[in-house]
Amino acid sequence: MDKPEPGWTRYDDRSPELIYGDDWVKIEDPEDYNKTALGAVHNKPSIIKFKFDGTKIRLIMNMSDSYTQKVGISIDGKVEYFSAYRESWSHLRLAYEKVGLERGIHDVKIWTEVPSSNYVVYDYRFDAIDVDSDGKLSDYNVSEIKLSAEAGNNQVTLKWSQIKDSENYTVKYGTESGKYTETVTATKDAYGNFVIPSLTNGTKYYFVVSAKVNGSDSEYSNEASATPQGGGGQTDPEQPIGNRAILVVTMTTGLEKEFDLSMKEVNDFISWYEGKQAGSGSASYAINKHDNNKGPFSSSKDYMLFDRILTFEVSEYSK
Repeated sequence: MDKPEPGWTRYDDRSPELIYGDDWVKIEDPEDYNKTALGAVHNKPSIIKFKFDGTKIRLIMNMSDSYTQKVGISIDGKVEYFSAYRESWSHLRLAYEKVGLERGIHDVKIWTEVPSSNYVVYDYRFDAIDVDSDGKLSDYNVSEIKLSAEAGNNQVTLKWSQIKDSENYTVKYGTESGKYTETVTATKDAYGNFVIPSLTNGTKYYFVVSAKVNGSDSEYSNEASATPQGGGGQTDPEQPIGNRAILVVTMTTGLEKEFDLSMKEVNDFISWYEGKQAGSGSASYAINKHDNNKGPFSSSKDYMLFDRILTFEVSEYSK
């Protein structure tokens, strides 16, 4: 296979995204792809690591009757084996293929599992990697990006962890998880407060971020989501673990007020608080004291003033 077939793109053994140690020997041979290959030294670990973004992969190698019949490969931790043995010497052979992987970043490691016969210098020769035509190798050493999203009125504010030496960031988003229809570029200093404007209130959006370092894009961050709301918004809350909760509100005076409420009442309180924090809503909120009502009254409510609330805590439980 002197060139990749349709639907594939090829990376040479010297691609900068590949991580390999000093026990590999760099070989120049006019019959290899780009006239180079890497020799896996006999009785050495000869480990090579890389990451790629795509759904399929092919390994292009030299094969020979003196090469090992057991090369180890792991993709995202799942180990398999393939052979570099062939009865006659041959360049640019398809030694291994894996298709049907889930779209995304995959972590690959290749090593010599069983050495070849003692009289040869190399256990095999590694030449090139083919991945999806719309895929690519990724920088193995780029740090993982942590992303969070905070909703506002017709907008979402993104914050993510800074990546050292990043040139810029790419933000992708859409209204379906894992499907991103919009792309914007953020400067290298925008990681702390990047606003996506002109969004539709009441619609849930999903976001990922990648960094460009040394001309290569990193793997995507975690997926974060948020739903813009008029007059403020909320990031998507964790799923409730109970149908009731103890709400403890700490006032600016240090006084703590405790209420045993349904989750609906708690969520109504939180919606009022976050709406007021965003600039809308009444200055006070009435909480029904229920069984904490003292005296011969049909009902009693505690009116909470927004500017007097320091913090509040919600402890869910089932009843």
